[in-house]
Amino acid sequence: MFALRKKLILVTLAAVILLVGATVIKTKNPFNFGISPLYVNDGLRQTGRRLEVAFTCDNLLMVASNQYAIWIEDMDGNYVDTLYVTRYTAGEGHRRRPQSIREWVAAADPGNMRASEIDAIAGATPKPGNYVVCWDFTDGKGNPVTGSRYRYFIEGTLYMDDDVMYSGVIHLGDDAWEEYPEPEYTVADSEYKAMLSNVRVAYYPD
Repeated sequence: MFALRKKLILVTLAAVILLVGATVIKTKNPFNFGISPLYVNDGLRQTGRRLEVAFTCDNLLMVASNQYAIWIEDMDGNYVDTLYVTRYTAGEGHRRRPQSIREWVAAADPGNMRASEIDAIAGATPKPGNYVVCWDFTDGKGNPVTGSRYRYFIEGTLYMDDDVMYSGVIHLGDDAWEEYPEPEYTVADSEYKAMLSNVRVAYYPD
């Protein structure tokens, strides 16, 4: 009887975890529950004032690939916050593979981040699909930002030294806007451009 009850509890817990994983939208994960800051763009939407970064990912079946980061800097180039980064690079990967999303590593300095800070911004490389990550206008310590203009960066390591970067200026104000930044590739004729594409950045004032 005890063994059966234990099995039922485990099955129930697994069902709850699957349900939560399918419906919860997270902008950050302050607890180490393995919930990615990303959510699938399947009709679920955030509400309220926010910045949304949407993109399409197509995982490549090779090593030294599938790494990317989305982060914010102020207009003077000072790091503000990371919205999402693949866990491999955020953990020990930036030491093992120094060419992996090197611009993010230089800006965020993950080697000096606490494990809880990495847990809040990192997630496993998602399956191919359309994804969205949001910024709630706080810095890496959870403090509200006070400026009116910032810069966003979306960096991807496509394969080895083959990289892509999307970037632009964030205008915080009363008017909504959206843009589709152009990618900049380190290898112009890269075979791996599909890994990170269809980037859309939008600001919603309320």
